Amino acid sequence: MNKALILLFIIFSLLLAALLTHNADFIWLALLCCAYLGMGFLQSPSTREIKLNATRSVEKDTTNALTTIEVSVEITNQGAALVQLVLSDPRQFGMSIKDGQTTQTALLQAGENAVFKYTFQSERGSFEWKTIRAKISDPFGLIETELELPAEAKIQVHPELNKFRPFSLRSQRTLHSAGSIPARRGGSGTDFWGVREYHPGDPLRRLDWRLTARHPHKFFTKEFEQEEIADIGLILDARQKTNLQIGEVSLFEHAARATASLAEMFLRQGNRVSLLVYQRQYASVFPGYGKLQLNRILHTLARIMPESDSSLNSLNFLPTRMFASHSLIVIISPLMSGDWQFFRRLRAYGYQVLLISPDLLAYARPLLSTDLDSQLATRLTRLERQIEINQITQLWIPVIDWQVNQPLAPLVRNALRPTRIRRER
Repeated sequence: MNKALILLFIIFSLLLAALLTHNADFIWLALLCCAYLGMGFLQSPSTREIKLNATRSVEKDTTNALTTIEVSVEITNQGAALVQLVLSDPRQFGMSIKDGQTTQTALLQAGENAVFKYTFQSERGSFEWKTIRAKISDPFGLIETELELPAEAKIQVHPELNKFRPFSLRSQRTLHSAGSIPARRGGSGTDFWGVREYHPGDPLRRLDWRLTARHPHKFFTKEFEQEEIADIGLILDARQKTNLQIGEVSLFEHAARATASLAEMFLRQGNRVSLLVYQRQYASVFPGYGKLQLNRILHTLARIMPESDSSLNSLNFLPTRMFASHSLIVIISPLMSGDWQFFRRLRAYGYQVLLISPDLLAYARPLLSTDLDSQLATRLTRLERQIEINQITQLWIPVIDWQVNQPLAPLVRNALRPTRIRRER
């Protein structure tokens, strides 16, 4: 409640007490309170006299996870009156304040300025400020005026990247551009493919002189297996029903970091990578190459938050037209009941699929009760998940049942190893 209203209530109470008790002391106390209130009104700056300017600055537009970010706001009193301020910045979701406070006070003479600072860290997020709240009052704090001062800035915190070591990847379909994946056809490469008759224009260093010596009047050229790039699509499940928050870290944060790390590794190998985030309004990054594509993917992952919506009960509504036919699709999803039918549709369309499924039950183990009923419910949920995974593996889709405290890179390397399709734990 406003302090001035409380003081008015006290004054009227004192006057009422004086009338009821016929005691003049209450009147004197009421007069003192009136004088105190009057001084507050006289010394409070009027709205016309208040002229404040705010400028916000952050060090960078983008940064990496757990980097200390300093937010600085400079407030300048451009009016003629003395101003007492209480400045506050609403704490945004995902911020962990490390130094300073999001609420500070300042007393500014005409022409003076003050700097309002604090630092924070974040695992991942997109932070944007439009204004800063300023509460202006008289020296006694009786008359208060609240303002929203324009002070714009924004910063994106990219998810943490775990640098995966490159590994050989056998893709069912490759793009006709030089890369690192064997394309199962002759061309320029390093692994021997076969021998064919010489064609005019073939480089002489590739002539097979031994075979040519055995066949007079004919020349033969060595061929090597052509190495090309793969078309890879990443699908991240951002349904709130598949997420679990423990403290300041959630299961979705582990999935987002895994998606960013996979994108970085595939792009570093020269492949073409795209991203689709499954939520109420799909977020997507169309296929691209190189560091610019990685920045697009990281920008998208930085601003994604899990969403709850009744239309997201199944993966069956995921659009797959943005992925080229027979490309490799990597899905990061904790799975829900009935999601396996979506994988059957992917296989029918001819996609090569890999499922990385963060284990929700293993992640929730610290929160689970040890009583008999809870243990039975946990066993039933585990059995349901096991059935879901078995139905997917029967489609010849490798599944990584991932406990998020385990390193992911060796599991992905083993699951995508040529001629190997099996379930990994």
